[in-house]
Amino acid sequence: MGSDSLLAVIYRGRPATVAELATLSHLGGPEARAAVDDFRRRGLLGGTGDELAYTNPAFWAAGAVATRSAELRSTAAEALADLENIVSNLPEMLRDWAVGEASDDPVPVVIRHGPHASEDLWFDTARHDSGTLDAVLPQIDRFAGSSPDRSARFGRALSGKDAVRVIMPTWATDDADTRSSTAHYGSVGVEYRLMDTPPSWFWVDGDQLAVPFEWGEGRPTSVLGVRNAALAGMARDYFECLWRRAQPVVPVENSWSPLLQLMRQGITLDTASRRVGIAPRTGRRRISDAMAHYGVSTLFALGVAWAADESATRPTG
Repeated sequence: MGSDSLLAVIYRGRPATVAELATLSHLGGPEARAAVDDFRRRGLLGGTGDELAYTNPAFWAAGAVATRSAELRSTAAEALADLENIVSNLPEMLRDWAVGEASDDPVPVVIRHGPHASEDLWFDTARHDSGTLDAVLPQIDRFAGSSPDRSARFGRALSGKDAVRVIMPTWATDDADTRSSTAHYGSVGVEYRLMDTPPSWFWVDGDQLAVPFEWGEGRPTSVLGVRNAALAGMARDYFECLWRRAQPVVPVENSWSPLLQLMRQGITLDTASRRVGIAPRTGRRRISDAMAHYGVSTLFALGVAWAADESATRPTG
Protein backbone atom coordinates (compact mmCIF):
# COMPACT_ATOMS: atom_id res chain seq x y z
CA MET A 1 0.00 0.00 0.00
CA GLY A 2 1.38 3.38 -1.00
CA SER A 3 1.96 6.23 1.42
CA ASP A 4 -0.94 8.32 0.09
CA SER A 5 -3.35 5.38 0.17
CA LEU A 6 -2.32 4.50 3.72
CA LEU A 7 -2.82 8.10 4.86
CA ALA A 8 -6.31 8.02 3.34
CA VAL A 9 -7.10 4.83 5.32
CA ILE A 10 -5.82 6.46 8.52
CA TYR A 11 -7.78 9.69 8.05
CA ARG A 12 -10.96 7.81 7.21
CA GLY A 13 -10.72 5.14 9.93
CA ARG A 14 -8.99 7.13 12.72
CA PRO A 15 -7.30 4.17 14.49
CA ALA A 16 -6.31 5.04 18.07
CA THR A 17 -3.15 2.94 18.24
CA VAL A 18 -0.47 1.50 16.00
CA ALA A 19 -1.95 -1.97 16.54
CA GLU A 20 -5.38 -0.77 15.37
CA LEU A 21 -3.72 0.78 12.33
CA ALA A 22 -2.03 -2.53 11.51
CA THR A 23 -5.38 -4.33 11.70
CA LEU A 24 -7.21 -1.66 9.68
CA SER A 25 -4.59 -1.53 6.92
CA HIS A 26 -3.62 -5.24 6.89
CA LEU A 27 -0.01 -4.30 7.55
CA GLY A 28 2.43 -6.11 9.77
CA GLY A 29 3.35 -4.53 13.08
CA PRO A 30 6.83 -3.34 12.01
CA GLU A 31 5.45 -1.89 8.75
CA ALA A 32 2.69 -0.02 10.59
CA ARG A 33 5.21 1.34 13.09
CA ALA A 34 7.53 2.51 10.29
CA ALA A 35 4.62 4.24 8.54
CA VAL A 36 3.59 6.01 11.74
CA ASP A 37 7.16 7.18 12.32
CA ASP A 38 7.30 8.57 8.78
CA PHE A 39 3.96 10.38 9.06
CA ARG A 40 4.97 11.85 12.44
CA ARG A 41 8.25 13.06 10.97
CA ARG A 42 6.34 14.79 8.18
CA GLY A 43 3.84 16.32 10.60
CA LEU A 44 0.85 14.36 9.26
CA LEU A 45 0.28 12.39 12.49
CA GLY A 46 0.78 13.15 16.16
CA GLY A 47 0.95 11.16 19.35
CA THR A 48 3.75 9.27 21.08
CA GLY A 49 4.55 5.60 21.42
CA ASP A 50 1.62 3.42 20.40
CA GLU A 51 -0.98 6.18 20.80
CA LEU A 52 -2.01 8.07 17.66
CA ALA A 53 -3.18 11.68 17.55
CA TYR A 54 -4.45 13.49 14.50
CA THR A 55 -3.35 16.62 12.72
CA ASN A 56 -5.91 18.37 10.53
CA PRO A 57 -4.58 18.82 6.96
CA ALA A 58 -5.13 22.57 7.39
CA PHE A 59 -2.61 22.70 10.21
CA TRP A 60 -0.21 20.39 8.38
CA ALA A 61 -0.24 22.63 5.27
CA ALA A 62 0.18 25.82 7.29
CA GLY A 63 3.03 24.26 9.26
CA ALA A 64 4.74 23.02 6.11
CA VAL A 65 4.76 26.54 4.71
CA ALA A 66 5.92 28.10 7.99
CA THR A 67 8.87 25.75 8.42
CA ARG A 68 10.05 26.38 4.86
CA SER A 69 9.35 30.11 4.70
CA ALA A 70 13.02 30.95 4.18
CA GLU A 71 13.22 28.59 1.22
CA LEU A 72 9.97 29.89 -0.24
CA ARG A 73 11.39 33.41 -0.28
CA SER A 74 14.47 32.37 -2.22
CA THR A 75 12.99 32.64 -5.72
CA ALA A 76 9.53 33.11 -7.17
CA ALA A 77 9.84 29.90 -9.20
CA GLU A 78 10.71 27.81 -6.15
CA ALA A 79 7.96 29.44 -4.12
CA LEU A 80 5.40 28.66 -6.80
CA ALA A 81 6.52 25.03 -7.13
CA ASP A 82 6.55 24.38 -3.38
CA LEU A 83 3.23 26.09 -2.74
CA GLU A 84 1.55 24.27 -5.61
CA ASN A 85 2.82 20.95 -4.32
CA ILE A 86 1.25 21.63 -0.92
CA VAL A 87 -2.01 23.07 -2.26
CA SER A 88 -2.48 20.31 -4.84
CA ASN A 89 -2.40 17.65 -2.09
CA LEU A 90 -5.14 19.34 -0.06
CA PRO A 91 -8.29 18.17 -1.89
CA GLU A 92 -7.59 14.47 -1.39
CA MET A 93 -6.47 14.95 2.19
CA LEU A 94 -9.52 17.06 3.07
CA ARG A 95 -11.87 14.51 1.49
CA ASP A 96 -10.38 11.72 3.56
CA TRP A 97 -10.37 13.87 6.67
CA ALA A 98 -14.05 14.75 6.20
CA VAL A 99 -15.04 11.05 6.23
CA GLY A 100 -13.67 10.56 9.74
CA GLU A 101 -14.36 14.09 10.97
CA ALA A 102 -15.52 14.44 14.56
CA SER A 103 -18.35 16.85 15.42
CA ASP A 104 -15.98 19.03 17.43
CA ASP A 105 -13.34 19.21 14.72
CA PRO A 106 -11.77 22.70 14.88
CA VAL A 107 -11.50 22.93 11.07
CA PRO A 108 -14.73 21.46 9.63
CA VAL A 109 -14.88 20.74 5.91
CA VAL A 110 -17.91 21.97 3.94
CA ILE A 111 -18.86 20.09 0.77
CA ARG A 112 -21.10 21.19 -2.10
CA HIS A 113 -22.13 19.23 -5.19
CA GLY A 114 -23.83 20.14 -8.45
CA PRO A 115 -23.26 22.26 -11.57
CA HIS A 116 -23.05 25.47 -9.52
CA ALA A 117 -21.16 23.97 -6.56
CA SER A 118 -18.33 26.49 -6.72
CA GLU A 119 -20.63 29.53 -6.65
CA ASP A 120 -23.02 27.96 -4.14
CA LEU A 121 -20.20 27.35 -1.68
CA TRP A 122 -19.14 31.00 -1.95
CA PHE A 123 -22.69 32.28 -1.52
CA ASP A 124 -23.26 30.01 1.48
CA THR A 125 -19.99 30.44 3.39
CA ALA A 126 -18.16 33.65 2.44
CA ARG A 127 -18.76 37.27 3.47
CA HIS A 128 -20.19 39.48 0.76
CA ASP A 129 -20.00 42.90 2.40
CA SER A 130 -16.23 43.35 2.68
CA GLY A 131 -12.83 41.71 2.33
CA THR A 132 -11.00 40.38 -0.72
CA LEU A 133 -11.75 37.49 -3.03
CA ASP A 134 -9.00 35.88 -5.12
CA ALA A 135 -10.00 33.21 -7.61
CA VAL A 136 -8.50 31.09 -10.37
CA LEU A 137 -11.12 30.18 -13.00
CA PRO A 138 -9.71 27.97 -15.77
CA GLN A 139 -13.11 27.66 -17.49
CA ILE A 140 -14.66 31.07 -17.13
CA ASP A 141 -16.76 30.57 -20.29
CA ARG A 142 -19.41 28.80 -18.24
CA PHE A 143 -20.32 32.08 -16.56
CA ALA A 144 -21.37 33.42 -19.95
CA GLY A 145 -24.24 30.90 -19.85
CA SER A 146 -25.55 31.96 -16.44
CA SER A 147 -29.11 33.17 -16.22
CA PRO A 148 -29.60 36.97 -16.00
CA ASP A 149 -30.96 36.65 -12.45
CA ARG A 150 -27.96 34.59 -11.30
CA SER A 151 -25.51 36.97 -13.00
CA ALA A 152 -27.18 39.97 -11.36
CA ARG A 153 -27.10 38.30 -7.94
CA PHE A 154 -23.45 37.41 -8.35
CA GLY A 155 -22.61 40.94 -9.52
CA ARG A 156 -24.33 42.49 -6.49
CA ALA A 157 -22.42 40.20 -4.14
CA LEU A 158 -19.08 40.95 -5.80
CA SER A 159 -19.71 44.69 -5.66
CA GLY A 160 -19.73 44.48 -1.87
CA LYS A 161 -16.14 43.22 -1.72
CA ASP A 162 -13.18 45.54 -1.17
CA ALA A 163 -11.30 43.83 -4.01
CA VAL A 164 -11.85 40.89 -6.37
CA ARG A 165 -9.02 39.44 -8.49
CA VAL A 166 -9.54 36.69 -11.02
CA ILE A 167 -7.01 34.72 -13.07
CA MET A 168 -8.59 33.30 -16.21
CA PRO A 169 -7.32 31.52 -19.35
CA THR A 170 -5.71 33.58 -22.08
CA TRP A 171 -8.26 32.50 -24.68
CA ALA A 172 -11.06 34.17 -22.68
CA THR A 173 -10.33 37.55 -24.26
CA ASP A 174 -10.77 36.03 -27.73
CA ASP A 175 -14.35 34.85 -27.09
CA ALA A 176 -17.13 37.42 -27.52
CA ASP A 177 -19.54 35.86 -24.99
CA THR A 178 -16.82 35.57 -22.38
CA ARG A 179 -15.71 39.17 -23.00
CA SER A 180 -19.28 40.28 -22.41
CA SER A 181 -19.43 38.31 -19.16
CA THR A 182 -16.11 39.65 -17.87
CA ALA A 183 -17.14 43.19 -18.85
CA HIS A 184 -20.28 42.75 -16.76
CA TYR A 185 -18.31 41.73 -13.68
CA GLY A 186 -15.55 44.21 -14.45
CA SER A 187 -18.13 46.97 -14.08
CA VAL A 188 -18.45 46.07 -10.38
CA GLY A 189 -14.69 46.17 -9.81
CA VAL A 190 -13.42 42.70 -10.70
CA GLU A 191 -9.78 42.80 -11.88
CA TYR A 192 -8.60 40.16 -14.34
CA ARG A 193 -5.28 38.69 -15.42
CA LEU A 194 -4.51 35.95 -17.94
CA MET A 195 -2.60 32.64 -17.96
CA ASP A 196 -2.40 30.15 -20.79
CA THR A 197 -2.91 27.16 -18.49
CA PRO A 198 -4.21 28.05 -15.00
CA PRO A 199 -3.27 25.15 -12.68
CA SER A 200 -6.70 24.47 -11.15
CA TRP A 201 -9.91 26.07 -10.01
CA PHE A 202 -9.79 27.45 -6.45
CA TRP A 203 -10.68 30.57 -4.52
CA VAL A 204 -9.72 32.17 -1.23
CA ASP A 205 -11.87 34.74 0.55
CA GLY A 206 -10.70 36.02 3.92
CA ASP A 207 -10.08 32.92 6.04
CA GLN A 208 -12.15 30.69 3.74
CA LEU A 209 -10.51 28.45 1.11
CA ALA A 210 -12.28 26.38 -1.54
CA VAL A 211 -10.66 23.66 -3.66
CA PRO A 212 -12.05 21.07 -6.11
CA PHE A 213 -12.43 17.39 -5.25
CA GLU A 214 -9.61 16.69 -7.68
CA TRP A 215 -6.80 19.24 -8.05
CA GLY A 216 -6.54 20.38 -11.64
CA GLU A 217 -10.26 20.56 -12.36
CA GLY A 218 -11.29 23.65 -14.25
CA ARG A 219 -15.04 23.35 -13.77
CA PRO A 220 -15.64 21.31 -10.60
CA THR A 221 -19.06 19.92 -9.74
CA SER A 222 -17.94 18.87 -6.27
CA VAL A 223 -15.98 21.27 -4.08
CA LEU A 224 -14.52 21.42 -0.57
CA GLY A 225 -14.43 24.47 1.65
CA VAL A 226 -12.43 24.95 4.83
CA ARG A 227 -12.25 27.97 7.13
CA ASN A 228 -8.77 28.41 8.55
CA ALA A 229 -6.75 31.63 8.56
CA ALA A 230 -3.33 29.95 8.22
CA LEU A 231 -4.46 27.70 5.39
CA ALA A 232 -6.18 30.57 3.58
CA GLY A 233 -3.02 32.64 3.97
CA MET A 234 -0.99 29.89 2.36
CA ALA A 235 -3.43 29.71 -0.57
CA ARG A 236 -3.30 33.48 -0.95
CA ASP A 237 0.51 33.33 -1.09
CA TYR A 238 0.16 30.78 -3.89
CA PHE A 239 -2.35 33.02 -5.68
CA GLU A 240 0.06 35.97 -5.38
CA CYS A 241 2.77 33.94 -7.11
CA LEU A 242 0.34 33.13 -9.93
CA TRP A 243 -0.89 36.73 -10.11
CA ARG A 244 2.63 38.05 -10.59
CA ARG A 245 3.21 35.58 -13.44
CA ALA A 246 -0.14 36.28 -15.12
CA GLN A 247 -0.55 38.94 -17.80
CA PRO A 248 -2.79 42.01 -17.46
CA VAL A 249 -5.76 41.98 -19.78
CA VAL A 250 -5.15 43.94 -22.98
CA PRO A 251 -8.24 45.52 -24.62
CA VAL A 252 -9.40 43.18 -27.37
CA GLU A 253 -8.90 45.79 -30.09
CA ASN A 254 -5.23 46.06 -29.06
CA SER A 255 -4.51 42.43 -28.18
CA TRP A 256 -2.28 42.02 -31.23
CA SER A 257 -0.24 45.20 -30.67
CA PRO A 258 2.37 43.70 -28.27
CA LEU A 259 2.98 40.92 -30.80
CA LEU A 260 3.30 43.26 -33.76
CA GLN A 261 5.65 45.55 -31.85
CA LEU A 262 8.04 42.64 -31.33
CA MET A 263 7.59 41.24 -34.82
CA ARG A 264 8.49 44.65 -36.27
CA GLN A 265 11.92 44.10 -34.65
CA GLY A 266 12.39 40.90 -36.65
CA ILE A 267 11.19 38.46 -33.96
CA THR A 268 9.11 35.49 -35.13
CA LEU A 269 5.46 35.19 -34.14
CA ASP A 270 6.08 32.12 -31.98
CA THR A 271 8.92 33.82 -30.09
CA ALA A 272 6.93 37.03 -29.72
CA SER A 273 4.01 35.05 -28.32
CA ARG A 274 6.18 33.46 -25.67
CA ARG A 275 7.72 36.81 -24.73
CA VAL A 276 4.30 38.34 -24.00
CA GLY A 277 3.30 35.26 -22.01
CA ILE A 278 0.89 33.49 -24.36
CA ALA A 279 1.01 30.24 -26.31
CA PRO A 280 2.04 30.43 -29.98
CA ARG A 281 -1.41 29.13 -30.92
CA THR A 282 -3.00 32.07 -29.11
CA GLY A 283 -0.56 34.42 -30.83
CA ARG A 284 -1.48 33.06 -34.25
CA ARG A 285 -5.17 33.50 -33.46
CA ARG A 286 -4.62 37.12 -32.44
CA ILE A 287 -2.68 37.87 -35.63
CA SER A 288 -5.51 36.26 -37.61
CA ASP A 289 -7.97 38.52 -35.80
CA ALA A 290 -5.78 41.53 -36.64
CA MET A 291 -5.77 40.61 -40.34
CA ALA A 292 -9.55 40.37 -40.30
CA HIS A 293 -9.76 43.68 -38.44
CA TYR A 294 -7.60 45.51 -40.99
CA GLY A 295 -8.93 43.58 -44.01
CA VAL A 296 -5.53 42.30 -45.17
CA SER A 297 -4.22 38.85 -46.07
CA THR A 298 -0.42 39.04 -45.53
CA LEU A 299 1.83 39.87 -42.61
CA PHE A 300 3.49 42.61 -44.62
CA ALA A 301 0.17 44.30 -45.35
CA LEU A 302 -0.84 43.87 -41.72
CA GLY A 303 2.37 45.57 -40.55
CA VAL A 304 1.75 48.53 -42.85
CA ALA A 305 -1.91 48.91 -41.81
CA TRP A 306 -1.17 48.53 -38.11
CA ALA A 307 1.74 51.00 -38.21
CA ALA A 308 -0.44 53.58 -39.97
CA ASP A 309 -3.20 53.05 -37.41
CA GLU A 310 -0.76 53.38 -34.52
CA SER A 311 0.61 56.63 -35.95
CA ALA A 312 -2.88 58.03 -36.45
CA THR A 313 -3.99 57.26 -32.90
CA ARG A 314 -0.75 58.20 -31.08
CA PRO A 315 -1.10 61.46 -29.10
CA THR A 316 0.87 64.44 -30.46
CA GLY A 317 2.47 67.41 -28.76
